[in-house]
Amino acid sequence: MEEVVVNERKKVIVQKSRFRGLDTLDIRTWVETSNYKGFTKKGVNIPVEKGEELAQKVLKVVKET
Repeated sequence: MEEVVVNERKKVIVQKSRFRGLDTLDIRTWVETSNYKGFTKKGVNIPVEKGEELAQKVLKVVKET
């Protein structure tokens, strides 16, 4: 599991999981507020084998900016 801290109340968690029998990367927002602590519905599951392609494309977008 890896995490990226967005601010004091929000972070993005990247972890491996299983979804409908497939190994996936689960990329999801985690929040900690006075009302709620836990994962939100904001996120995505992608097949593990697409993870490297996604990482390359994210880096490409970051370098364009």
